[in-house]
Amino acid sequence: MANEYKIAFYGAIITLLSFILIGIALAVMGFITRDYNLMGLALASLEQIDIPIIGPLPLLPYEAVLLMAIADVSTSNASQILGLGILGALPFAVGGVMTGYGFYGFYKQEQSTLCLITSLLMMVGFGALTVIIPLGLIPTTIISPWTFLIYHYFAVVIPLTQTTIMGMGLGVAVGLTALIIIVGYILLGVTMIVIRDKTSKPDYMLAAGILSILGGLLFFGIIGIALVFITYILLALVFKELRK
Repeated sequence: MANEYKIAFYGAIITLLSFILIGIALAVMGFITRDYNLMGLALASLEQIDIPIIGPLPLLPYEAVLLMAIADVSTSNASQILGLGILGALPFAVGGVMTGYGFYGFYKQEQSTLCLITSLLMMVGFGALTVIIPLGLIPTTIISPWTFLIYHYFAVVIPLTQTTIMGMGLGVAVGLTALIIIVGYILLGVTMIVIRDKTSKPDYMLAAGILSILGGLLFFGIIGIALVFITYILLALVFKELRK
């Protein structure tokens, strides 16, 4: 059993470090996108609208709009946003998978169905985030002059900015991520409360369970993230003791 708990201990540490990386990534994203101007892309979208009777909107010449759109793309630092998103998502997901493996150890020891469900949800659900988050970010970052030309000629009905900047991919990714995290941390919290007496630090597990449930409900906010951060500190202490 000690091997599972050892892996879970390191997983908790990795998750704690991932929170720090995510905080840094968000700060950097806010800095590099502060001057992101979508005016050129917005004009490109409007240019594709053909109003009945009136016809196309009287905008700037196509060449001028194209140059403005290319300028928007070149100054958006889009590839950096994708890189920072992956940098924050991967350690968080890996840490979650490793922590979930520790609950597989609890399952083998106690034959608890709740521990098995928690383990599978964390290993499979958090593991899926390594794919879900990058795929959600890609549609917002692959705009180029070439894709602009494609959309100009073939996406007349749906505006360019709607299909690339505010596409459904990012929304679906955010929704799935929220569902996995909220359900995962609530279930994790319930499991820790239930099995607390099976560990050498039942008080830590009880506190971690309560904080995990509250953190899951409030995760997409500073308070929720802080609660989950403390949860992982307590979990790391518990798994550190169990791995001996």
